[in-house]
Amino acid sequence: MHPIVYYALFFAIIGAIGMAIANLKATKEIRKKRWLKYFIYILITILIITAIGFNFFFWISLIIVLASLIELGINNRNNPKSLQTLLSFTVFLIVAIGFLLYSRVFSWPFLLFIYFQVFIFDAFCQITGQLWGKHQLAPSISPTKTIEGLAGGWICCILAAILGEAWIKANIAQAALFGLLTGFASVCGDLSASYYKRKLKIKDYSNWLPGQGGFLDRFDSLLVVGLFYYLLYILFLKGQISDLKLLVDR
Repeated sequence: MHPIVYYALFFAIIGAIGMAIANLKATKEIRKKRWLKYFIYILITILIITAIGFNFFFWISLIIVLASLIELGINNRNNPKSLQTLLSFTVFLIVAIGFLLYSRVFSWPFLLFIYFQVFIFDAFCQITGQLWGKHQLAPSISPTKTIEGLAGGWICCILAAILGEAWIKANIAQAALFGLLTGFASVCGDLSASYYKRKLKIKDYSNWLPGQGGFLDRFDSLLVVGLFYYLLYILFLKGQISDLKLLVDR
């Protein structure tokens, strides 16, 4: 069995303990919402890991892109011809194309390696933020995000990359760099999606994923991470990564 199963299980247990501690001071309604969000996120994670391992991640990626596109259309239906709407669709299509190319170009070990980091980053930004968050990261964009949550998620993201270094035949320094980059791209995706929600004056892009909101709410980080690594590949890494197990064998 691939090591990611054991690592993901370990982090899921640690996350559940952290969630339980954070919930001690929460109301019953908030606790219920948090646990629903947590368990649905675990189910989504299992689906993504399975899709990557059994080589149907591209089709899951396509579903994510199409569902996100529909959400964007629904939320912009009142101003279909506005400059804001046209700009949002243009930006999204660029991100979506980069994400789909990312899902096709890179090998399954690298896709697992990166998704493991995104999974850990997203989960532990929330959990560490709930436990220790005091200073808002971007109050005008996303009032619930904190600097402490970002720091905790980013540290765990780097740790996840180091744990997965052998999957792509990287060394510790290379893995740590991947963790730094994945954290950066993840927070960019998260804040960008939150910023546009504020512009639209909505809480979630949809209610299609119980406890998560919509596809854009759940996969904003992953979409931008995919675009980021595809751009990194074509601009800087192509022809310089023969020692790493990154690309699909052709």
